[in-house]
Amino acid sequence: MRRIVTLFIALAAVVPLLRAEDAEPDYTDGVFILNEDWYGHNNSTINYLTPDGEWDYRVFQKENPGRELGGTSQYGTVFDGRLYIVSKQDKDPAAAVVGGRITVCDARTMECIAQIPVIAADSTGKSVADGRAFVGVTPEKGYVSTSNGIYPFDLERLEVGGMISGTGGGSSLYSGQCGMMVSPGDSYVYAVHQQKGLFVIDAETDTIVRTIAAPVDSVGGKAKQRGFGALVQSKDGDLWLSVSADASGTGSTVDYIMRYDMELQDTVRVAVPEGFGAPSSWYAWTADAMCASSVENRLYWKKQDAGWFTNSVICCYDIDKGEFNPEFFDTQSIGWYLYCGAAFRLHPVTDEMYCTLYQGTLSQSYLTLRLSNRGEVLDSYEMIDNYWFPAMPVFPERDNGGATAVGLVDDAPDATVCYDPHARVLRICSDAVADITVCGMTGAVLWSEVAVQGGTCISVSGWADGVYLVRVNGLVHKVIIH
Repeated sequence: MRRIVTLFIALAAVVPLLRAEDAEPDYTDGVFILNEDWYGHNNSTINYLTPDGEWDYRVFQKENPGRELGGTSQYGTVFDGRLYIVSKQDKDPAAAVVGGRITVCDARTMECIAQIPVIAADSTGKSVADGRAFVGVTPEKGYVSTSNGIYPFDLERLEVGGMISGTGGGSSLYSGQCGMMVSPGDSYVYAVHQQKGLFVIDAETDTIVRTIAAPVDSVGGKAKQRGFGALVQSKDGDLWLSVSADASGTGSTVDYIMRYDMELQDTVRVAVPEGFGAPSSWYAWTADAMCASSVENRLYWKKQDAGWFTNSVICCYDIDKGEFNPEFFDTQSIGWYLYCGAAFRLHPVTDEMYCTLYQGTLSQSYLTLRLSNRGEVLDSYEMIDNYWFPAMPVFPERDNGGATAVGLVDDAPDATVCYDPHARVLRICSDAVADITVCGMTGAVLWSEVAVQGGTCISVSGWADGVYLVRVNGLVHKVIIH
């Protein structure tokens, strides 16, 4: 009898462990940090910071044994329940495993859905386009930018189409590149080209309908062609571009940024203090260290100093107030540097900033810092020693089907959000007066109003199919319009 009881107790202790191991992983609450990792030694990696502040390292390899990302991963984003990661190469030169220039995962479980090693090839099968970025357009379609053109990406078949005419850049990896893209929820995609400027692409026909060239300034009595670099969309819906001294990729900045009004199709210069121009990264492409808040109408960027690897100052521009804060936060105040890529991003719901920091190119010490939207240090998360070379933070979305709450604020009144596909109407019902904002997945505000008790209806007949965020008194719902 004693042996039977002992065996029963032992089994009882093991069963919970088995259940924990069998439980499906869920990566929808924390923050991903995509890493270039150690080029010349291994493929890129992605880590996950849990809501409890614990690191889960190399989660792609963990959830997909035997598989790895491509080499020099630089861009990641979650769109419609999937995580899209774009790498420059399909593998690192020293890696044994071939990954993909495009990797598609289930954003909740990190299970690999597909990997595409080559985006475009010549007649011999050799790649002619290193990966840059991805943007989701509709649930069925996205775009991938590369060192040589922009390509439609069928999100159902997971197949890359032919290059969009006019977006190519030739054979050089770092001249004539395409970089950041924005899909604001209408029928257009906006994309930056290193030499040609800002493309306006009709996403239904995959054709360029307009090109906005970078400005020409007079310098020393001579005309000087500038270049565009970063591209972001602010909460009010406008596009903002960093302006580089030229299009060569040196990284030199000018003392203004540019706003593009999509309705007026016009650009406006906004001056910034001398030496505080917004950066670009054509020199060895990374997602730029410039981003916009989806909660407040603000822009943030890294002050570009003379050296690529010892920058530390984050600037902030309040669009509504027209006020510039030249030192929102200086990471040297805590003894760290910002890495040269997209070293920080803002959480789309909490508006907290996640900054990836390091001690220098020869150090394996890395830290992720979490700041409030007022520049206060909220927490810091040290990492195990490694040459991580972080590319950018990536924020998960929660996808439980339908209109789904993805973020809560204390005392938020109950609200119901539903979509009527026949009438092409969003119906929002609330028990109290409701402050309602509808954003595209880029954070651009498409509709905003304070509705009376009971709610309101919003016509979306002119909106493109896709994923939208509806914020009602701080409670955010995700809606798929189709």
